[in-house]
Amino acid sequence: MLRFLTIVLTISALSIPLKAEVDVDLGKKLYKINCASCHKLDKKLIGPALAGVTERRSEEWLLRWIRNNAELRASGDADAKAIFEEYNGSVMTAFPALSDDDIKSILAYTDSKPVAAVPKELPPPAGAVEPVNEVFLLYVLGAFLLLFLVLLLRIRNTLKKINGDNSSTVIQDFGALTRWLIGNKRFVTASTIILIVAFVHQLFWWLMSIGIEQNYQPIQPIAFSHKIHAGENQVDCNYCHTSARYSKHSGIPSANVCMNCHMYIDGTEILNEAGVSKYAGERSPEISKIYAAIGWDPDERTYIEDYEVKPIRWIRIHNLPDLVYFNHAQHVTAGGVECQTCHGPIEEMEVAYQYSSLTMGWCINCHRETEVNTSNGYYADAEGNGTSINERLALKFHDEIITVEKIGGLECGKCHY
Repeated sequence: MLRFLTIVLTISALSIPLKAEVDVDLGKKLYKINCASCHKLDKKLIGPALAGVTERRSEEWLLRWIRNNAELRASGDADAKAIFEEYNGSVMTAFPALSDDDIKSILAYTDSKPVAAVPKELPPPAGAVEPVNEVFLLYVLGAFLLLFLVLLLRIRNTLKKINGDNSSTVIQDFGALTRWLIGNKRFVTASTIILIVAFVHQLFWWLMSIGIEQNYQPIQPIAFSHKIHAGENQVDCNYCHTSARYSKHSGIPSANVCMNCHMYIDGTEILNEAGVSKYAGERSPEISKIYAAIGWDPDERTYIEDYEVKPIRWIRIHNLPDLVYFNHAQHVTAGGVECQTCHGPIEEMEVAYQYSSLTMGWCINCHRETEVNTSNGYYADAEGNGTSINERLALKFHDEIITVEKIGGLECGKCHY
């Protein structure tokens, strides 16, 4: 009898499903990676709103649908066919790699209560000004202190004269010293030479700085963050600046390129450090500027007919003189140069700025020091005579380090033809 009860209890225990390892935080991450491009929690996007989806469908059905919806439709499931027809035959991506616990975690996140939105950040008060440069402020304060000291000494001197005291004062001593120095020809000559040299030195470096816009950081019409796009989301620079690989110019991305992503991402899903919608559940004002420029209706999810497109007037940051020829494709494709070599850590810039000086000396030093990257196809492909550039360079330089200078990188006609 005891043995029979043990067997019954064992079978009963095995028949009870174990509690799934559901993790709402993991579900949130998986939702953003796999679902956010087509679904929102509170409204229809490409697919239906997912808030409360577990109340409309059974867990078993949702597991089958998410893992492979095409297979579920092929089985003849009426609900799966109805959803497919409702959304005009839009095929949902299958997620066979997601485990049951992963899918349940996503569903738990869709059922979790949204965190109360925080109010928008208030704009700066009217009339607010940028902080004054500290060094400049120090000079101004020093000049005021010196002027104040001279005034105090003059007042002291005037009071002494009123009281009949004609003893020497600091001002009088200073005046006598000034007269002696002016009368000393050697001092005057030496001072004049020093002043002229200092003036010419400052004039030379001022003239040399003309046209150098290092650290130039203009305010753009749309607050585009390279830190978010190239850094956090790791978007390849060449995805937006497509012509950098094939053309002289890197190109300014059109609004159509922006819409490849922002047709689905309008900013409501962008969270602050506290995990709350940065824009209190509303669209990002910067993304809304893209919609206004190209004529996209985010509510109807369609382009507005006969809309007069308004070009986004981006402000150019990197601008070489007209007498300079620079080819992006030659550096990016043939040279294998990373964008950061010239543009700095662009993936860390909230607001883009000119990182390098881009002077002639800067370019020449780069050509003198940079070893030619011969590991790409440009140097490996055979030419008309059947030999590759790599083979010709090996015959010419043997085991020497090949820099850009050695293959004509300092020839005037390369940049000033």
